[in-house]
Amino acid sequence: MENIIQRLLGGKLAMDLQDFGVLTKRSVSMGSSLDHVDKDVYYWEPKSLRIRTINWGYVFLAEYLPYTYGLAMATVGSLMISQLYVWSLEDFLRAWYLLREPLVMQVIGASALILAYLSGHKSSVYCLENLVFKPPDHWKVTRHDILKMLEAQNCFTETSMDFQRRILENSGTGESTHWPPGILDSRDGQTEATCDMAAAREEAKEVLFSLVRDLLRRTQVKPKQIDFLIINCSLFCPTPSLCALVCNEFGFRQDVRSYNLGGMGCSANVISVDLAKQLLENRPGSRALVLSMENITQNLYKGNDKSMLLQNTLFRCGGCGLLLSSRLLDSMKAKYKLLYTFRAHLSDDNSYNCVYQKQDERGNSGVALSKDIVKVAGRALRQNFVQLAPHVLPVREQAKVLCNHFWGKTVSVAKQRGWPLAEGLTVPEGYTPNFGKGIDHFCIHAGGRAVIEGVQKNLKLTDRQIRPSVQTLHDWGNTSSSSIWYETDWIERFGDLQRGERVLQISFGSGFKCNSAVWVALRVDRSKIGQPLEAFSPKEQEVCTSDSGVINEARSSLDNPWPCCSKASPATKRVHSDDLPADGAICSEFAALGLRNLSGILGEVARQAAQTVRVVPWGSIDPH
Repeated sequence: MENIIQRLLGGKLAMDLQDFGVLTKRSVSMGSSLDHVDKDVYYWEPKSLRIRTINWGYVFLAEYLPYTYGLAMATVGSLMISQLYVWSLEDFLRAWYLLREPLVMQVIGASALILAYLSGHKSSVYCLENLVFKPPDHWKVTRHDILKMLEAQNCFTETSMDFQRRILENSGTGESTHWPPGILDSRDGQTEATCDMAAAREEAKEVLFSLVRDLLRRTQVKPKQIDFLIINCSLFCPTPSLCALVCNEFGFRQDVRSYNLGGMGCSANVISVDLAKQLLENRPGSRALVLSMENITQNLYKGNDKSMLLQNTLFRCGGCGLLLSSRLLDSMKAKYKLLYTFRAHLSDDNSYNCVYQKQDERGNSGVALSKDIVKVAGRALRQNFVQLAPHVLPVREQAKVLCNHFWGKTVSVAKQRGWPLAEGLTVPEGYTPNFGKGIDHFCIHAGGRAVIEGVQKNLKLTDRQIRPSVQTLHDWGNTSSSSIWYETDWIERFGDLQRGERVLQISFGSGFKCNSAVWVALRVDRSKIGQPLEAFSPKEQEVCTSDSGVINEARSSLDNPWPCCSKASPATKRVHSDDLPADGAICSEFAALGLRNLSGILGEVARQAAQTVRVVPWGSIDPH
């Protein structure tokens, strides 16, 4: 038997088929009498042949198909050229007269324009659904509970406890934020928190699994239909990764492309969205699942360094999930369309060290927040808005910025050269454009009260425009990168969101980074309007919503827009006035950019106008 196939096929052919996988060489025993002899037997394996054929098919499609197209085009071109040698003069004249026909020229021109557009056009990215994590009720804590649990750790001095108490009272967080079960073990005031790896994994499972389960259920998408999986969590990066954890639980495809982002700070959600955007644009017809969370269990600081105690009073549990798609059919049921993503990264030493994870003198791990963080955030915001402004501001506001810049330069030059009447002129202050003319809703990262008020001051936003950020900080605390989607969810419920309106998300993160994303609403979920995600107290419910389910104007007119803070601290006011860039600093750089690229800006504005006409329904266009 051992020589049958050798004789039929020949030794060389048998060895080739063995290498290809069609024939497999097996060592078998020939019986008790021949146990001392092992024979090499070749046998036919049809399954292996099918698998190898499929693999070679994929190789052909990926590697050789483009060359096949090229060969076919070259063959057709050669045939067309060969036909020219047999054409007569009458044939050439007939073809020339045909090309001069107006209809033929129009068809050729239109075909060329369509081909040029399709070759340079990237697929649009749509958000089919966005969800935020609502922790279980037993995770809910009050500020008194937080102080009680901190005291139970038996590691804080009286000075540290007083410092955390004062920060907590003026942080802007409310009485119904959430901490994970591992830390809630200290609610009795005696037991120390459980901050081990197992407890951290359980927190991650609760957040991620519930988000994925609800997203797939609401969109009617199966796990096998997900092409890309992106998860960001800055301070918890286990092995296997969180992406592997989700894939194992829900059974994603074996060829799913997963990306686990860590250490990117509170701006990581926009980074994940930007990554998904690039992946979907370069692979049309795909879907991406983006999950953002922060793990609190292992990040309770148990030392007495004041710069590292802030994390105990600001950060809370939370998470968000997005299902993005570049499929044309998905655009019919999408909630948002992604217009722009912009990223600014400051790389100087001061920016790098302003949010820094380290160990204190006693080896306790924590995240140190520098007192310069608001100043650094202001510089990062300026760099980001230099990129953002030309794309979202209307032509009128851009013209005001350019005119202000021109006039300021003219007056400065006139004073330097001593021109007549120059002494009576004053250099105008930098003009801060009204971003509300191009953006309908603002979602500022709820990193803290100082950050929100600083952005409000520099962009000259009203209390109504920062209400989503203020209310999110009050209801949920700083949930890290997911906070901007808690704010978007609040806008969907109480912000009177309409189809065609633009939502700007601004996030800040360690590094130091400022990232922004602009979405346009395509569909409004009417079931959310007026329905709070979190139960408010009767007093908050009265001032938060009106009968129609939108934000009450009375709340914006309150003297104190911050729900649980008695008044702004003098230190906070000093930080805002001294550290953040002066009014108009953003727009001075934008004006310089606009002078260098004015034609590009006007072209972008024209493209936006055409896009707005396509997106905004006719009845919702404001003639003013």
